[in-house]
Amino acid sequence: MRRICLVFLALGALVAARAFAGDAPATPNEARRAKIVATVGTETITVGELEDSINARSVRARRRFADPEMLQELADEQVKNELFYQGAEKLGYANDPLVRQFLDQTLVQLYVRKEFEEATTPESVPDEAVVKYYEEHSEEFRRPEMRRARHILVASRKEAADIRRQLESGQKPAFRALATERSLDTETKLRGGDLLYFTSDGALVGKPDGARIDATLAKAAFELSKTRELTRPLDLGDGKWSILELTGIRPERIQTREQASPLIRRKIWRDERQAALTKTISDLRAELEPETFPERMDAVVLEPSSEPIEPPNQ
Repeated sequence: MRRICLVFLALGALVAARAFAGDAPATPNEARRAKIVATVGTETITVGELEDSINARSVRARRRFADPEMLQELADEQVKNELFYQGAEKLGYANDPLVRQFLDQTLVQLYVRKEFEEATTPESVPDEAVVKYYEEHSEEFRRPEMRRARHILVASRKEAADIRRQLESGQKPAFRALATERSLDTETKLRGGDLLYFTSDGALVGKPDGARIDATLAKAAFELSKTRELTRPLDLGDGKWSILELTGIRPERIQTREQASPLIRRKIWRDERQAALTKTISDLRAELEPETFPERMDAVVLEPSSEPIEPPNQ
């Protein structure tokens, strides 16, 4: 039986080529699956084709076909599909460029999936490879201790000391309001002096590499033992002083190898799959020697867009 969907044609051809290689004698199961349950012109619908259609569905959906009436409905649906297929083929739709494009794309996707994605699974990665990766990349599974703090930047030691006394006395305004009102740090004052989370070397968590706070502020924050604790006035150089308050502590966290194993297996599997894809492309290039002609690409004509073209920025 021919399918209305060319995906199934491609899959069927692949399976058939393997099944009948060498003209091996049919097994009892193969003979059972080859039994014809319907004909449409010269084409047939077999027990095996009905089974494949049923087994491609969810377990819950498959249970419905234990009912003979539902099984007959499925066979009738397959007959209807074949009638449509032959009608479309008679009118030449099989040679339509859109159909050929769809088939080409499907064959590529099927090839990649069968040969590279389903050939192995993350679970097939050997334990030895997981152990080796964990030991060689231990830093990936360690999250260092992080601190969060806020500060008020001022222009003198005296002003910093005055602010500290005011905060310790509990007099209003509170830290956030003071930072918004008096801090010279334009980057943090609008968020109440918040420096966000950072590591002991001052690197800001979740920010681009190189983004960090002043080393003096980081060192002072890691010397505090509990949140809401204030530092003494901190000399940041160039006549700038700061009062810092610790607002958060995230302790160091280390993933064990057992905890990290699923992630490691998937990463190794992805890397090996990509390496196999890269090698296959390289081998096919060497065999087929593709060639492109960039100088001819100016012949490409794009269909005019109905959307207005915005002028370039002046």
